[in-house]
Amino acid sequence: MSDGRIPTLHVVGDCIPQSYYRAIKAVWENGLAIRTEYDRKDASGKYIDPPSRDARVLIEVKDPFAQPRYSPISFCEIGTYIAEIMGAKDYRVVPFDQLEQAVHGEFSAQEWPYTYHQRLFAHPDAGGSIVDQMALAVERLVQTPYSRRAIATTSVPNLDPYLKEDIPCLREVQLRCPEDADGNLVLNMNTTWRSRDLYKAWGDNLIAITFMQQVLAKQIEARGGKPVRVGSYADYACSLHIYGQDFGAVGGSEERGLQSFFDTFDEDGFVARSLTSEMARDMLVLPQMYDLISERQIEQWHFPPESVELIKGLIADIESDKYMV
Repeated sequence: MSDGRIPTLHVVGDCIPQSYYRAIKAVWENGLAIRTEYDRKDASGKYIDPPSRDARVLIEVKDPFAQPRYSPISFCEIGTYIAEIMGAKDYRVVPFDQLEQAVHGEFSAQEWPYTYHQRLFAHPDAGGSIVDQMALAVERLVQTPYSRRAIATTSVPNLDPYLKEDIPCLREVQLRCPEDADGNLVLNMNTTWRSRDLYKAWGDNLIAITFMQQVLAKQIEARGGKPVRVGSYADYACSLHIYGQDFGAVGGSEERGLQSFFDTFDEDGFVARSLTSEMARDMLVLPQMYDLISERQIEQWHFPPESVELIKGLIADIESDKYMV
């Protein structure tokens, strides 16, 4: 019987797939049973889904670019998601002075209250100005590599509390840049999250946000004139959860003939079935990015020219091995 305490868990892994597997296992075995605002109900108001499993969790990936990097489960087009994290869909964000309708939940399909990239690289202010927090964080580390103040927030306190939905899950990004034994700088990234779908979002989040981590490392290197490599990644989620509607996929269901996630994979098997960066680049990321700038997709998404150029630039940088995916 629950005493109302939300458990606090700590997971460490050598690579993204290993960390992902260990996190799913930890939350499944130790998470608190608790309702969510997304649990489905039938016509009579009775819950269809069981309560989620939920915990406060700190996860460290020692080397986010260790191979293999891409877990065998994914719930998005990862090439498209990388492009979004890098700003390709910022044009969809409703300008701050036009967000009154958004506050009341009156969105069109083409309108978003935010993207992570927009909140980090063009943080909005009620007065109409914007702040590139990540540029300031990079410059701070160029000047003072050991600073603890290279930090950016996605929060907009005079907007977010009034949004009915779509409050950012990612809340804060911190960059830290200590030296290694050879005197080279190592960019570590820390993030905090108010809420996180562990089973369907964590793995894809990690691929995209650590892609950004290496982009920032190269910016610090270029600005400071000193080698910078990507270091560890860690995130802390105030609520890392597995939704009740996903229990069949994770825990299995005799009634629905679904095998348990843990019957399908043990840790070694999960890592072994993961993809290397090279495989994912050729099979997933580049084909999806090329498709994103096809006439069909440009028309569907109404991409402005600057978004198309951004995606083309990402493709060129990935093909030239400037960035690893």
